[in-house]
Amino acid sequence: MNLLLKFITLLMFLSFSTILSANDKTTVGLKPLLEKPLMERYILDDLKDLRIENLKLKNEVEKRITQSQIEQTDRAARYMTDTIGNIFYLIAAATSILVFSGWNSLRDIRSKTENIVEERLNEITQKYNSEMLGLQEAMTIQSKKILENQNKIYNTQYIHSLWMRSNLETNVQSRIEIYDEILKLNVNDAEAYAYKADAVIDMDEYEWALNLSNKAIEIDTEYGYAYWQRSCANAALGYTKEAVADLAIAIEKSPNLTDEIDNEKLFEDLKETEEFKELLA
Repeated sequence: MNLLLKFITLLMFLSFSTILSANDKTTVGLKPLLEKPLMERYILDDLKDLRIENLKLKNEVEKRITQSQIEQTDRAARYMTDTIGNIFYLIAAATSILVFSGWNSLRDIRSKTENIVEERLNEITQKYNSEMLGLQEAMTIQSKKILENQNKIYNTQYIHSLWMRSNLETNVQSRIEIYDEILKLNVNDAEAYAYKADAVIDMDEYEWALNLSNKAIEIDTEYGYAYWQRSCANAALGYTKEAVADLAIAIEKSPNLTDEIDNEKLFEDLKETEEFKELLA
């Protein structure tokens, strides 16, 4: 009986050891996947934070505008109250003067008083309306500026997220679509044109790449990478002199591109030309 219990205990121990070993292998296999950063999640979190900040900014602006309007209204009311009080003092003084001057008719005094009050109230009303219109125009302009700044911030953050997506994207067509989306937000983005040219070169669309490179150079003549892409397109199309000339400008604008010459397959035919050898010399 003791021998049977020992045998059963040994079998349970061996089974438990096997299960632990299998769990360890599974954990080791899952560990790289768990440690891999979720870049899309980072992008979504950034966009979420941006929306929350924009909402807070909008609420703060509306609160300040409301507070400013209330203060202006209170100031105008106090001004009108003080003015009307002064008017009544003036009326009392004018009435006394009129009485001493011989205006004993109450009808004359009443008529003159009404005219004086009406004229003064019209002046106050016109001045108040003018000030309120000016304040309203100023607040409208300020609100438009705030909204424009909010849109600029949002577009900047969104473009940044698109660049991050393009760096992670391996499909050429998908990268081109991302660059097109960037150009919709900023039509004068020379960098987006240059990187789109690089993508279409991978699709052997050299004429298209040449046009995109020309557009990037037209926007920013100091952008060396655009000349590099145009040099690649010219080399692929057989325009040797133009390719070497663009390569020289690219290296002049961005000297760090010199390290990439040996890795560029489109320059293989250029390496045998005298112009290319003189450029490297």
